[in-house]
Amino acid sequence: MSRDRTARTRIRQYLATSGPIVDPSGYATSLLKDAVGYTGSAVAFIQLIAAMDRDGEIEREISGKRTYKIEGIGVPVMPSSEAMASTSRTTVITGSGQPTIELDYKLLAQALVAELLSATAEAQREAAPAAGTTTDQIAAERDQYARRLEIARNQIAELLSQPLSSAARGDDAVAARSAD
Repeated sequence: MSRDRTARTRIRQYLATSGPIVDPSGYATSLLKDAVGYTGSAVAFIQLIAAMDRDGEIEREISGKRTYKIEGIGVPVMPSSEAMASTSRTTVITGSGQPTIELDYKLLAQALVAELLSATAEAQREAAPAAGTTTDQIAAERDQYARRLEIARNQIAELLSQPLSSAARGDDAVAARSAD
């Protein structure tokens, strides 16, 4: 039989959504096994529960060979999907030893979207001056290179428009000066 590698996760999720498993007759482990759909042997499940207890993931109330209560440690009780699908706009979240919290998911979503939009607008405002300066710098450099290119073109055109003989005379004049 293949090993169930998702059992720990399913147990933590089940305890988080449904709260602790309590059985006055001492069969809480068996109830949890059935609730999470564990397909391995009962002995393997008991070993898994014992390991989770040792690792501090769950806490058990045991007397003799009976387990009366299993609960998640540090896991707030979250509403189950059935509770989340209720027609009410608010959900009450309770945890053992924790204060009760009432959430209005529509208001929560609106607040999160407003915060996101505010943060995005702020980031755009901060980035805008830097982007404008960079664009202005690039435009100024482009204009400067365009002026240099225009000057170079004019100089080339001037050189090409001179008669060949005057250019030669200029070379002769340079040669004559160097001979002196």
